[in-house]
Amino acid sequence: MGNPLEPAKLRVRLPVARPPLDIGAPSFTLDGPLRGSRVGLRYAASTASWALIVEEWQRFLRDDGAEPHVLLAKGRPGARDRIRRDVRNWARRVDCGVSGLGTCGALTSDSVDDAVALERLRRPAVVAVCREFEAHARNMASFLGHPSLKVLVLPYPVEGLDADELRRIAAEYYPRFVELLGATR
Repeated sequence: MGNPLEPAKLRVRLPVARPPLDIGAPSFTLDGPLRGSRVGLRYAASTASWALIVEEWQRFLRDDGAEPHVLLAKGRPGARDRIRRDVRNWARRVDCGVSGLGTCGALTSDSVDDAVALERLRRPAVVAVCREFEAHARNMASFLGHPSLKVLVLPYPVEGLDADELRRIAAEYYPRFVELLGATR
C-alpha cells in the first residue's frame, strides 16, 4: 500500500484542440481614389488637440477632392443615447471615416465603438488613438468582434501641445490615415 498522504495517481485524458481563430467581422477599405468620397471625421468636445487636427484634415481632404463630414460627439453622460443616434446618422452619410481621439480609457472606448459603427455599415473605418492607448483600442475592437479594425497611432501626449506642433502632427499622420482607408490621393 502507498503513502496515505500521497494523492492517488490518476490518468486522465483531456481532449486537446486548437483554439478557434479570432477572425471577427470583416474590415473594409475604399480601394480607390479619395476624390469624390464623403469622409467622416468624428471627435469629442473634450479633445481640443484632435479638434485642431480634424480642422487641418478637413482642409487636406478638400484639397484631395473629398467631402469632409464632421461629427462633434458631445453631451453629458445621460446623453449617450442621443450621441449613439448621432453617430448612426453620421455613419450612414459617409463613405468612410475616422473616429478619435483616444487619449484616455473612456475616449478610446468611445472612439473604437464609433469606428465599429462605421464598419458595421460596411464603411472603411479608422480609429485614432494616442500611443499609450493602442493596446486598449485593439483589445476593445476585438471584444466588439472587429479585431482587424484599423488603428492610427499618434504620439502621446498631444493635449497641451501648441497649435504649430499639432499642425505638424496633422500633416505627418494624414497620409497614413489615407493609406489605412485604402484610398489613393
